[in-house]
Amino acid sequence: MNTIAEQSAIALLGEAQPTSRQSKKETVMSFKHGPVYMGLKLVSPFNKETQEYEEPMPKIVFLVDGKYVRMPIDSELFREFGSFLMKLSDVTEGVRVPEKEIDLDEVKAKIARLKGAS
Repeated sequence: MNTIAEQSAIALLGEAQPTSRQSKKETVMSFKHGPVYMGLKLVSPFNKETQEYEEPMPKIVFLVDGKYVRMPIDSELFREFGSFLMKLSDVTEGVRVPEKEIDLDEVKAKIARLKGAS
């Protein structure tokens, strides 16, 4: 039973709503080299209605230059992709391509000039 103060608060503010929490994330394994990151995580979403964490689900996090790439969890895809990467490493062995830093201010200025010209 609610006290008079609680009843007054409910009348003014309404019933308390269930709280929400961030999903729990546990990194199982990961790879990072330069601008490439790939990780396997177990993610347990929080159920607002039951106020409990749900069973963990596997999720692949794949970033290249800070941009997320959608990567489905598919073991056959991983085998084929891994095989391709092994062949690619053989073909490109010894090849060095210099990395180029991009000046975002310069790019934005060029885009602005192009927009102004149209």
